[in-house]
Amino acid sequence: MTTSSPGLGRRPVLDRITWITYVQVSLFAFFLYGFGATQALLRDEQGTSRTVASLHATVFAVANVATGLLIPRLIQRWGRGLVIRYAVIVMSIGIAVYTAPFGLTASLIGTALVACGGVSLIATANAFILDYQGSAGPAALTQANALAALFGFVVPLVIGITTAVALGWRTGLWALIIALVVAEIFRSRHEHTPSIERAETPNVTQPVRAEKIQMPRRFWWSLTVVALLLATEFTLTLWSADLLRERAGLGPAAAAASLAAVTGGMFLGRLYGSRLAQTWSVDRLLTSSILLALVAFAVAWVSTNPWPILASLFVVGLGISVHWPIGVSRAVASSGGLIDRASGLSSVAAGAAGGIAPFILGALSDSIGFHSAFLIVPVLLATALVLILAKPVKSNEPIVG
Repeated sequence: MTTSSPGLGRRPVLDRITWITYVQVSLFAFFLYGFGATQALLRDEQGTSRTVASLHATVFAVANVATGLLIPRLIQRWGRGLVIRYAVIVMSIGIAVYTAPFGLTASLIGTALVACGGVSLIATANAFILDYQGSAGPAALTQANALAALFGFVVPLVIGITTAVALGWRTGLWALIIALVVAEIFRSRHEHTPSIERAETPNVTQPVRAEKIQMPRRFWWSLTVVALLLATEFTLTLWSADLLRERAGLGPAAAAASLAAVTGGMFLGRLYGSRLAQTWSVDRLLTSSILLALVAFAVAWVSTNPWPILASLFVVGLGISVHWPIGVSRAVASSGGLIDRASGLSSVAAGAAGGIAPFILGALSDSIGFHSAFLIVPVLLATALVLILAKPVKSNEPIVG
C-alpha cells in the first residue's frame, strides 16, 4: 500500500491518519495519567504501604520492557495496523481487570495487561509518526503528545470530581474502554487512506533486515537519556499528589485533581514545544527544558503552601513536556534509520526506568521520609543534562535513515 506524501520540511502534515494516530496516543495517556492519579486512592482502599503500592509501577515497568523488546518482531510479522488492533483489545481487558474491586492481585494483573497493550500502541504509533512525517517527525510527535497531555490534564480532574461526588474513581477509566474501541473502529475504517500498516515512503525501515543490524553506539547514549527523563516524568506523575497531601495538607481527592497542574503545564509546553521543534535542535530543546524543570522543582520542594507548589508543578510540567517526544526523536535520529526497533527500545528504557525510579522513591519515603526521597527528581534531571552535553546529537541529524 502507498501513502500520501509525508510532511515536507519540518512542519507536520495533519491529515486524517495522523489525527487518528494522535487520538490513540492520547487515549493511552488518559490511562497513564489516570494511573498516577488513582494510586493514592487505590492505596487507601487496599490499605497498603507506599512500598507495596509501588509494585503497580514495577509491574507496569516489567510488562513495558517485555513488550518493548517484542514490538519490532510483532510489527515485522503483523504490520503496524494489526499490532494496534491487538493492543487496543489487550489494553481494554486490562483496564477492566485493574478497576475490578478484587484487591491487590487483580489490580496488579490489570496493570500488566494495560502496560502490554498500551506500550504496543504507543511504540507502534510513535514509529509511524516519525516514519511518516520524516523531518517533521519531532514536531509531529510533540503535537501528538500535546494532545495526550490535554487528555492527561482532564483525567485527574475527572477522577477528583467523580471521587468527590461519590461516583468513584473507576468511572472515568470505564469510559476509556469505550473510547478505545470507538477510536479503533474508526481507524480500521480509514487505514487504507492512507494505511498505518506501513508508510511506503523512501524513508521507510525494512524490519526484517533491521533485526540483523546492530544499533549504533550513539543510540545507546541517547536511549539512556530517554530512560532518565522518563523516570523523572513517571516519578512526578505517580507521586506529585502525595507531595501535595504531605506538604500542603490537601485531601486525597483535591491532591489527585491538582495533579492537573503538572499535566496542564505539559499540555501548554508541548503546544509551544512543537513549534520550537521546527527550528531548534533536539539537544537545545532538551537542555533548555531540563534547566527550566530543575529551577521549578526546587521551588515546589521547599514550599509548604499549596499555591506555590501548584504554580511550580505547572512550570515543572512545562519543562518536562518535551522530554518524551523529543527524547524519542533524538534516539531515533541516532539509530541509523532503524525506526521500529528504536521506538520499541525507547519504550523498554522508559518502562525500566519508569518502574525503578518510583519504586526507589516509594521505598526511600518509607524509611527517610517522602520529602527527602523526592530529591531523586533533580538527580535524574541533572544526570540526563550531563549526558546530553557530553554526547550531543548533531542538529542536522536525520530522523530516518
